Amino acid sequence: MVERISGKRLDQFLSDYLWVPLGMTHTMFIPELIDRQFCVPTEIDDYIRHRLIQGTVHDENCDLLGGISGHAGLFSSVQDVSKYILMLISGGTYDGHKILKPATIKKFITRQSNNSSRALGWDTNLKFAGSAGKGFSEGSFGHTGFTGTSIWVDPEKRFAIILLTNRVYPNRKKEGIKGFRIRFHESVSSLLSSK
Repeated sequence: MVERISGKRLDQFLSDYLWVPLGMTHTMFIPELIDRQFCVPTEIDDYIRHRLIQGTVHDENCDLLGGISGHAGLFSSVQDVSKYILMLISGGTYDGHKILKPATIKKFITRQSNNSSRALGWDTNLKFAGSAGKGFSEGSFGHTGFTGTSIWVDPEKRFAIILLTNRVYPNRKKEGIKGFRIRFHESVSSLLSSK
């Protein structure tokens, strides 16, 4: 839909309207070959691609779509992600640039139903049952990725935790990250809340 309305490929649209205005210089869908060595290995794929996945998208569906998709394939750094989160917490403004309207952000992070914790692209901490744990308010929102990454934002308490981990190396059979994320979020948020 973004490509059809804007007339631009998704990565170019995001670069023009989000990444460049936010100064997100290490955020992209398909890292250049020279930059792939700086990406952590994701998985030793013994199922479809039969090789080490490093610097290319892990998600098989996104890979089949050429590595650019709305649901997967994005590479970034904690510095760039923090700029994005600061913009969201600041009502859509970053470094004097208006990126998003507050109403747009509210629409993205509002639960779609009282029966689910899901918002548009985000999860929420409904009844403290999400991976954010009990240290975040119920108004917090976040995202957890299949490979182990997570972002949780508490606009009420004005802090966020960005955790860039990899649970699928060397393979995806490990599930320990789920419990670890909650313990990590609760520990860090308790330290931040006590200040």
